[in-house]
Amino acid sequence: MKDMIQKITTEKVSLSNTGLGESEALSMTEHAAGLLHLSEKDKLRARLLAEEMLSMVRAVTGEFKADFWIELEDRTCSLHLKAHSDLDYPKRQELLSMSTTGKNTKHLGIMEKIRGIIEAGIYGFAESYNIQSEYGVGMMPYGAIGLPDDGMADIFYAWSMQKYKDEIDAKKEEEADSYDELEKSIIANVADDVRVGVNEKGVEIVIVKKF
Repeated sequence: MKDMIQKITTEKVSLSNTGLGESEALSMTEHAAGLLHLSEKDKLRARLLAEEMLSMVRAVTGEFKADFWIELEDRTCSLHLKAHSDLDYPKRQELLSMSTTGKNTKHLGIMEKIRGIIEAGIYGFAESYNIQSEYGVGMMPYGAIGLPDDGMADIFYAWSMQKYKDEIDAKKEEEADSYDELEKSIIANVADDVRVGVNEKGVEIVIVKKF
């Protein structure tokens, strides 16, 4: 039987759009994998998920600040990233025009969908256009998708990859392109869930992996 551990929360690593803190975040992930006594294969999976999380945020347009940390409990590893940006209204509108380019978001890949929701949270785009219809994001309380109540309790929008996968799986024939994209997605095949919460304070992303 694999060893169970009590809940451990790491220190936070500061990140930015310039790449600040990425190497520290990856080192922290490797350290956390060691605390779980993971196999070499599972250690690589944990690092891969951290790299995927960082790449999602790196692809966001414009400047932002973020904190990255990891929570371990029993055999579950949760990667957390909370981001926000202090922008004036004209800059937010400029970024909004760059983000909403008329693409049919229904046919975006899962990584593009997540990035779009992240941008909406970081820059307050949720106030400017309806991310519910754009990205299939629902309004729900924070705890409904397992995000911790640590100052972002009054959540406006929340999205769960597992919920999205269940919806696509239920109508494979109608959503053939989306289903095929999910089958090929690294993050969809490695992570147990990806949860994104958005409110007026910014965005929090949690990638959950059970080992």
